[in-house]
Amino acid sequence: MAIIQPIRFISNDKSQFFTTLHNRVDAYFKENHLSKHANAGVVIKTIILLSAYLLPLFLMSWLQPALGWSLALWALMGVAMAGVGMSVMHDSIHGAYSSNPRINKILGYSLVLLGGAVSNWKFQHNTLHHTFTNITHYDDDIADKPGLRFSPHTELRPAHRSQWLHAVFIYSLTTLYWAVAKDFMQFVRYRRTGLNKNTAAQNRVLLAKIIGVKIIYFSIFLALPMLAGIPVLEVIAGFLLMHAICGVILTIIFQLAHSVEETSHPLPNENGIIENDWAIHQMNTTVNFSRQNRLLSWYIGGLNFQVEHHLFPKICHIHYPKIAGIVERTAAEFNVPYLEHKTFGHALRSHFATLRRFGRLPDMDEMMG
Repeated sequence: MAIIQPIRFISNDKSQFFTTLHNRVDAYFKENHLSKHANAGVVIKTIILLSAYLLPLFLMSWLQPALGWSLALWALMGVAMAGVGMSVMHDSIHGAYSSNPRINKILGYSLVLLGGAVSNWKFQHNTLHHTFTNITHYDDDIADKPGLRFSPHTELRPAHRSQWLHAVFIYSLTTLYWAVAKDFMQFVRYRRTGLNKNTAAQNRVLLAKIIGVKIIYFSIFLALPMLAGIPVLEVIAGFLLMHAICGVILTIIFQLAHSVEETSHPLPNENGIIENDWAIHQMNTTVNFSRQNRLLSWYIGGLNFQVEHHLFPKICHIHYPKIAGIVERTAAEFNVPYLEHKTFGHALRSHFATLRRFGRLPDMDEMMG
């Protein structure tokens, strides 16, 4: 990914959509005497998910159960690992978990337990994805991956024709790649593109921190159980299983919001301008799903309310179901699309239909040229 020029969002119609919506959401919190941050339920969930992620590792190291039970515990860790990422880390790094920046910073470091570096996540997700949602070559979250094409504006390759079949396998490698190599590659890329504006001295410290993150992570999740006496191959098998489960869950949940049939992939004009209001751009590129499924909402940290999250990333996910009605009504009032799949199954089918379509659709830029 190379950022060629800055992008600006400029709308000629001067829509009052987001101003009106922002005022209404603020009024909701004020009238109900609510904080925009986490409540006791989110704190309890944080404890549950972190416990479900870490306790099985220590139980295995202590009790050394049979292989079947050991793999079952690793599988549970994979499910909890994804939950920590979606429900704890995500809100914290957005500054939405607490009004206290120190608490957000501490809980944001739960990303270290997932094998990732906070600095790169902020660049990739908070800056690029949330600012340039679904804009090819700018939004790193929808950038093409080896064997996968997520945009109609990138080159179609032979491997893409079967991507709807092999996508889940590649998704299963996502967090493992993240833990092993992605942070180092992003560190280099974000310096080259100018996104990372640190001095050389600051970047030496940052690189040392990334290396430290990896040492801590692999010491806890590989070295510890091995030193406890669990066979090396058993630990490696369990570790890979954990990452495969977590990778599939995280990738699918994030892709269901943007890589589906209803979303658009606008490009800036020759002057680097997206001819739309930023908030309306978010409404055109983001889709909710399964809003009525409370268990799913609990586990994935409200990421099925991606519309609300993209408009209000500093509001904790626990409030999204309540403010969704305000967003939907205001969107209808201003004739702005409010995109939604009623069920998880519908969203999943739409994602794989999109993968299949992008695997056959020629580069739109070439077609227009």
